[in-house]
Amino acid sequence: MVKRIVSITFLLNLLINCSYAQKIDKEKLYTTWCLDKYSDAEEYYQPPKKEIGDYITFNKDMTYKARSEGDVGTGTWMLNTNGNYIELIDEEKETEKLYVYFLSSQSLVVIYDVDEYRVWEVHYVSCK
Repeated sequence: MVKRIVSITFLLNLLINCSYAQKIDKEKLYTTWCLDKYSDAEEYYQPPKKEIGDYITFNKDMTYKARSEGDVGTGTWMLNTNGNYIELIDEEKETEKLYVYFLSSQSLVVIYDVDEYRVWEVHYVSCK
């Protein structure tokens, strides 16, 4: 009986949490996002000097332009609303996923699906 109550409680919590999952408004993405900071479970960190000035621009025609550590790249992007992620496809057809943690008209928080950054939240602010 206790196992059943625990299972039901777990399922109810899961349903409640899923119902509050943010729906991504694609229109809010159409801007230039400037790298602001990183965070982990405990604190915030400023980007290193080589990343100051990094940005990503999402255009309505589903293209993007990004500056990362001084290198500028372009490509196409798509939004997967079921998985709450943005998939970037660069000129060499390499792909990268950015899981959207939070989105507003002024702030974008993502987690890159790359081992090096998987534990970090990457915070962008609208440059406009």
